[in-house]
Amino acid sequence: MTINPISTDLVHILPMGGSRLTRPTESADGGFANVLTDAFATASRLDAADKVSGMELLIGESDDLSGLMIDIQKAELSLNLAIQIRNKFVDFYNELMRMQV
Repeated sequence: MTINPISTDLVHILPMGGSRLTRPTESADGGFANVLTDAFATASRLDAADKVSGMELLIGESDDLSGLMIDIQKAELSLNLAIQIRNKFVDFYNELMRMQV
């Protein structure tokens, strides 16, 4: 069994955007859609930052294991938040459908 080395080109593929959390904004139309979109966008951005940190650690460009663990936790928490927002909306929708008019 052979193990192929990790290419350094993979690090440059991933976006290097900031991992700062943004507060969801609400507009006149599609308020919930904006909140959900922002939650998933933040989760995606933090996941990309997590992957970049992990890739840098694997190829030896960084030795910051604690920074990687923090990025992993941020990505996990933001994804869990987005999933919980979606679940609450689904529960609300199901409750609304059960109401008798």
